[in-house]
Amino acid sequence: MYACDFEYDGHYLSDYGFIICTFGTDSGTDNINPGSVITFNTVSKNAGKKYSLAGTRYEECIQADFEICKNPEFHEDLSITKEEYRNIMRWLNRREFLRFRLLHDEADTHNEFYYEASFNIEKIESDKILYGMHLTLETNSTFGYGMEQVISWIITDTSEKKIINDISDEIGHTYPSMRITINQSGTLSIYNELEDCRMEIKNCAKGEVIEIDGEAQIISSSLNSHHMYDDFNFEFFRIGNTFENRINKISISLPCKIEFRYSPIIKDSPF
Repeated sequence: MYACDFEYDGHYLSDYGFIICTFGTDSGTDNINPGSVITFNTVSKNAGKKYSLAGTRYEECIQADFEICKNPEFHEDLSITKEEYRNIMRWLNRREFLRFRLLHDEADTHNEFYYEASFNIEKIESDKILYGMHLTLETNSTFGYGMEQVISWIITDTSEKKIINDISDEIGHTYPSMRITINQSGTLSIYNELEDCRMEIKNCAKGEVIEIDGEAQIISSSLNSHHMYDDFNFEFFRIGNTFENRINKISISLPCKIEFRYSPIIKDSPF
């Protein structure tokens, strides 16, 4: 492991005077469950001579174990007090998944990844004195995520197609969150050729702001008079990729200002 620090819920391990470390005298190798483990469900045919794929699913979230101790560069006494231990427990051991990001000594692509995680903690003691903690990290997903992508366009020429290059490691699609400011009244249609999906909203008004929560799939308008669920076709816009193609060509029918936000899937473990 080359990391010495991490961020969790906006706070850093180094803020507490601690560092990632290794106790013991093992070989130094680590076994990490990287998530993204696929279970293949098959059905026998031709008297068991061949099997057809009936379905697949991801079975396991990412899990990892590592240890922390007080940073010897800043502490002469490396024993951990009860107050220090309780502060770490309060910070890390919570009944919710929060953003976790590993920080390395040198530039590393992992710095761009984050995970939604929580921790279980065990004490590491010698002669009944606490010197370290063993952390078991578990995420709420089989994946990590890249830093949020923000794409903004001002549409004046509706005949021009726009491009989004999906950088996700997962083949498939993602529903981005969107903010759309309408600059001309009419029917708003946003079509993605790669996904063959068309989101359509009728009776849009100039100056109206439409908000879409991609993950929750909720749509709302700044105008109380616009009853969105009467005028929306319930096909939420999505960004996608195939194994051969990451290019999303997008057509937008009305002049508007539009912003997309999404976090691409990263298939890697945090260590």
